Amino acid sequence: MSTIRRPWVSGSLAVAFVAALAAFAGTPVRQPRLEDFIAPPGSQQPIQPFMLHADLWRGIDQRARLDSTVYVLENGARCCRVLNRDSTWAVDYTWVYPHTLMPRRWYDARSLIRTGDSLKLADDADLKLTFGTLRIGVRANSLAQATREAYRQWPTEMPPELSGRLQLKLQRAENALAGKKDTEPHTEGR
Repeated sequence: MSTIRRPWVSGSLAVAFVAALAAFAGTPVRQPRLEDFIAPPGSQQPIQPFMLHADLWRGIDQRARLDSTVYVLENGARCCRVLNRDSTWAVDYTWVYPHTLMPRRWYDARSLIRTGDSLKLADDADLKLTFGTLRIGVRANSLAQATREAYRQWPTEMPPELSGRLQLKLQRAENALAGKKDTEPHTEGR
């Protein structure tokens, strides 16, 4: 869950999201904001701690060592080289769930910006967001090949397995936004 300001940008900037919700073991970790990911396609960025987390991994081992340079694709995607595997790149596709000011559902970057614009949200709109990321492994010898493969495998909608894994994250975020000290979801009959 993140608070953002000034999320609506003009032009053809791509918004990429690769993030996680929780801080681990009491160690405070700066949570990502939407503007952390606004960059033109093809640009490079240094990897940030919140970029290391993915909610669902496909075709790549979770222990994979990732390069410290991340390349921005478009519409919420990034890729980087996997260091301990030859000819392998990690590609992240990310969806965003707004808890405030917008209809509550999962959006990819393009639909999030389109919906925000259609609702005429102010530049300083105070959105609360939860991020969900799918990371896949692609075989490629270069950034150009990895980019082509990332576009070829681009998911048209959120995979059901990812949606299922994100239910707990959403419940925790909702509890935190409601001001509850115990953010763990509780079921009846426990």
